[in-house]
Amino acid sequence: MTERMIIVTLLRAFIFLSTIFIIQFYFAKRLRNSLLQSGYFKDKRKLSIAIVSVILFFDLFPVFNTFASIYGVINPTTNFEIPKVFVIDYFFRIPSWMLILIIVQVFLLSAPIDLFFFALKKINLKISNRLNFYISRYFFLLVIFFTGYIPLRIYYEFKNVVVEKRTYHINSHNPELNNFRIAFISDIQADRFTDAKRVTNYISKINELNPDIVLAGGDFLTGDSDYIPIIASLVKNIKSNYGVYSCIGDHDFFAFKRNYWRSIAEVKTALEKNNVKMIDDGNLILMINESKIKITFLTNTYVKSYNEKILDSLAQANQDAKLKILVTHQPDEKIALKANEYGYNLYLTGHTHGGQVNFLFPFLNITPVRLETKFISGDYWFGDLLMIVNRGLGMSTMPIRYHSIPEISLIEIKTESSAHN
Repeated sequence: MTERMIIVTLLRAFIFLSTIFIIQFYFAKRLRNSLLQSGYFKDKRKLSIAIVSVILFFDLFPVFNTFASIYGVINPTTNFEIPKVFVIDYFFRIPSWMLILIIVQVFLLSAPIDLFFFALKKINLKISNRLNFYISRYFFLLVIFFTGYIPLRIYYEFKNVVVEKRTYHINSHNPELNNFRIAFISDIQADRFTDAKRVTNYISKINELNPDIVLAGGDFLTGDSDYIPIIASLVKNIKSNYGVYSCIGDHDFFAFKRNYWRSIAEVKTALEKNNVKMIDDGNLILMINESKIKITFLTNTYVKSYNEKILDSLAQANQDAKLKILVTHQPDEKIALKANEYGYNLYLTGHTHGGQVNFLFPFLNITPVRLETKFISGDYWFGDLLMIVNRGLGMSTMPIRYHSIPEISLIEIKTESSAHN
């Protein structure tokens, strides 16, 4: 496990830093040229130094944070970390990530155009000075627009939650299951950014839905043991007719600095004391009058990957259930295919935060999460199995969301003889 985490961490760090530096080099050069063409700046050298200095200053935090993460994985017993204080958070951490988002977003919408005209020049097609002027203006307008848009969008997503409603039809005439309402949540990740006020608002929206049962995809806290009692005391306020149940998430293992099993034990205990049952590789059987519902909780995380034999064993039990639901933290295509073979109706997952950061680009959803999985958010069908990837509430790595508004999934069951629509 440690070797896997070291390799993954080093690979991510290399890809992140090398990509960011290349993009920033392009951005700095393009911004300098645009400002020089505006006529307001004359000294090319001083302008270059000013732009590079600002970028490098705000690079200090993500670079330092990246190396601190690597050091923490290589030396799991270390207590070294960047101080979690207001000044660092709001004058360095958040502005640094915002600047990176602005630079990358502008790059994605300007570099293809530059590349296109560069190709034209290579085949000896002349580009007029007037056209070069308009291209520079376009770049500068992108910078101005996204410098305003991105902070506003981040603030909007920090303050709001949407309910994504689905209807799932099962081939049954059992009236007890008709209109059965399932609320699915994931990745609350309580920390100093996803604080008690934010979590309370999220829970209030869950309760407004009057769900029959609430299922969760894990990750109740980001990784600080101080938040175990806090999140436990908050989630006890979730209301439903048949209770609140969760699988285990990645971050539930991280409360105590790589002491994974102590972390998960304390998280489970605290949640269960507050009426939230976290299930590690097990089945939950609910009887709604004469109708049986089977909910399988399968642990699939970085610390503990799913075991195929355990999945087979859990899936083969209680095959007579009228409604079968599988809950895991990380989405997995192999799990989905096998769940469909065993006749599961729903496969509920989280983990991705809906990409957390999704850049605007024509016809494509560009997000770093695609390096890990193709299942970013929303609905995916595998035969009659509906897999739902929930965007969750919390944040990882950077304390911001961009085009990934927090979500509560509401699934209403309809009983009828026809197949799903």
